[in-house]
Amino acid sequence: MKAEDLGINPETGSHSAAYSFAEAAMMGILADHLGKEEKISANQLAWRFFVEMDEDGDGRSFRLEPWKRFVRHMVNHLVIDHDQGILSKAGIGGGYWLAGNPKEADEFYETFRKRGITGVTKAARGKKNVMVSIVKQLAFDWEELQAGDRPAMVRPHDYESAPLAVMTSFLEKLTREPEKFEHEIRILQQMFGKVLMPREYFVKIQALSKELSGLLEKIS
Repeated sequence: MKAEDLGINPETGSHSAAYSFAEAAMMGILADHLGKEEKISANQLAWRFFVEMDEDGDGRSFRLEPWKRFVRHMVNHLVIDHDQGILSKAGIGGGYWLAGNPKEADEFYETFRKRGITGVTKAARGKKNVMVSIVKQLAFDWEELQAGDRPAMVRPHDYESAPLAVMTSFLEKLTREPEKFEHEIRILQQMFGKVLMPREYFVKIQALSKELSGLLEKIS
């Protein structure tokens, strides 16, 4: 699968919001599978996607496993970068489909949210350092993990990276309950106050502090 198939300009790395031929082909196939009861199996979707993309038109170059990987790659891209409600289920009786209604999408999300929390908890096994390591890896490697071998995309200036989203979420939780997390907030201020505070503010505070020290010396 080429960068152009994902709507990415290989020269600039910029991503187009408009569908590429391959993206439109995948969405066209899935449009016939609205709701879980109408799901299409991974094997069938791989074949249908291949047929849409087959330039020769004879089907002789079809290989199931590579095209199943192409399908997963394309579906992940459409979900992450185009906000499409494509749902899936692995294993026997599984497949792909478009969310038939908001309730179906919410149930799907909740299932995987709980599964993710359970998996992280089991992996951590009560060890704080392991938990921290898992969260750090997921946060700072997220773009690379979800991109795989895709060409890098140029993100807009207001794009919220995974590390920023995780840190923002943590800080919002701390500041919503300042009494409960007073100790943690104080430590963060001591460790990162100089880094997070705009430099001009820090310079002004230093100057005022020096001026105040001078006044106190005169008084004493």
